[in-house]
Amino acid sequence: MVQKISIILFCVLLINCTPDKTVTIPDTVLSKEKMAAVMVDIHLLEASMNVTGMNPKRIDLAGSSMVLNIDLLKKHNITKQQFQDSFAFYTSHPTLMSEVYQLVLNDLSKMQAEAQKTMQAAPKGK
Repeated sequence: MVQKISIILFCVLLINCTPDKTVTIPDTVLSKEKMAAVMVDIHLLEASMNVTGMNPKRIDLAGSSMVLNIDLLKKHNITKQQFQDSFAFYTSHPTLMSEVYQLVLNDLSKMQAEAQKTMQAAPKGK
């Protein structure tokens, strides 16, 4: 009896843990590519705040900081509500969020490679 219940529980857990590949992104949610572009800018902003000594914890991923409202959201032509809804959607779908972050990592890696090339090509001072 215990063995049958264990097998049933295991099957239920297995089914529940399997990613749902049929999730469609609603029209009101930013595409994976656009969400990744916004997230890249958020991470770059956080990094620049770390370098300059500002407190990056002031940046709220839900878009409540003044910097995000004015600069990033305007740059990407989106509203605070669009970003908040999109962020909530992607965080509730970990597989899709993982895909977004793969795009973010790809973009940041490209930027890092370009920055290293630029630094290597720069003339060295005396």
